[in-house]
Amino acid sequence: MRLKKKKIVTRGKKKSKPYFGIDVHDAIVEYQNTPDEEERHEIYDTQIRKAFEKLSENLIYIYGFSRDPDHFYVLKSDCVSFLYETLYKFDPSKGSKAFSYFNACAKNHLLAGAKKTQKRKIRNISIDDYQNLNSFEKEMIESYSVIPSQDD
Repeated sequence: MRLKKKKIVTRGKKKSKPYFGIDVHDAIVEYQNTPDEEERHEIYDTQIRKAFEKLSENLIYIYGFSRDPDHFYVLKSDCVSFLYETLYKFDPSKGSKAFSYFNACAKNHLLAGAKKTQKRKIRNISIDDYQNLNSFEKEMIESYSVIPSQDD
């Protein structure tokens, strides 16, 4: 008695389309060369916006700019709008790819925002969190708590 061999069919791995490929690069060049505002908006909405959103998401996750989901969406939309504002600055004649240019722009924008936020955290203290203040900060708050009357 012979056993039949089962034929194992393996499917090839699906080739994933890069989110910021040559088609997005071409769409950006087309966007820059189109004079009609409505047509530019259509090009941005259908071909460019999703790539900018995914680029922003990836940078925020990779570099850990946001741990809070609410702050993540604010940061992402801020980064996408910044990239939209810098669309006209990209110059394809210099030989660089759109992905490289916008990746660097987005990363620099996120780093500048993180530095600004960190600086603001260092400069400002919260009176609501009185237990976690150091003695110098408590003394500074107490000195401003009581205002002497003008009669004295």
